[in-house]
Amino acid sequence: MNILVTGANGFIGRRLSSRLIEQGHYVTGLSLKIPSDPPIAFKNYYQQDLTRPFVLNDPFDIVIHLAAYNITNVGAKDRELYTAINVGGTQNLLQGVRTKKFIYLSTTKVYKNEGRPITEESSIAPQGAYEQSKLKAEEVCSTFLKNRSLVILRSVNVIGWGQAPKAVLPVFFQKARANQPLDIINTALTPMQFVYVEDLIDVIEAVIRQEDKSGIFNIAHPETISLEQLALEIIAITHSSSVLNIKNDATEILLSPVICYKAQQQLGWKAKTGLIKVLKSYQDQYARVA
Repeated sequence: MNILVTGANGFIGRRLSSRLIEQGHYVTGLSLKIPSDPPIAFKNYYQQDLTRPFVLNDPFDIVIHLAAYNITNVGAKDRELYTAINVGGTQNLLQGVRTKKFIYLSTTKVYKNEGRPITEESSIAPQGAYEQSKLKAEEVCSTFLKNRSLVILRSVNVIGWGQAPKAVLPVFFQKARANQPLDIINTALTPMQFVYVEDLIDVIEAVIRQEDKSGIFNIAHPETISLEQLALEIIAITHSSSVLNIKNDATEILLSPVICYKAQQQLGWKAKTGLIKVLKSYQDQYARVA
């Protein structure tokens, strides 16, 4: 297939593009930055600012829209960029390309935390600027596209080696390996769910194979772990002398596990890689580059 991947130079985009090319697809990359090393055999590559209108003349069988602004330390400037990139950029992309199918990577943070399992039918109530912008981008997609041509993947935190050191795992690992305190700013008991990047790519492949599938799908590994326990696991795996610096000791936490029954039933997908296996792979990678 002729596939366009936005955010192709990013953590997920590079892994996805490489996998699709290995399987014989023709992949065009689009990103704000030029391709990083090692090179990937893209059919074409466009260095493009999504906040500016553009047109790509070649039609695509599938567009996979990964590009997004997701800086977590939010100020007034960040809020503007969330709107400009995540919402306006999605609109510019939809206006500038032709495709038979559009896959949009969203977030489970659009749901309301009500202390009960989250399905695709759960209440919507995004709290922060990032998740609000992702929901608005979903709405833009729904406005531009026919329902049968749109797939929205609402994912929990995606993890894996190669993430930028702004994500929780690489931050905790770097500090633990340096025997520095691990700062826990949010409530220590905050429940977290993750999905391994290769498992996310598996579900994207499942959507590509099943051209008749459309709609919204939750994406997550079923296991949950508290932020505090995550930090302790990383300290143990790295044999670190780091201590926890817990800045919020509130104990009233709502557990709202994300359920992926729909993806399992309709796409035949289920997350395979648990958190501990991913943490061990991080430690192995650090050992190789040391």
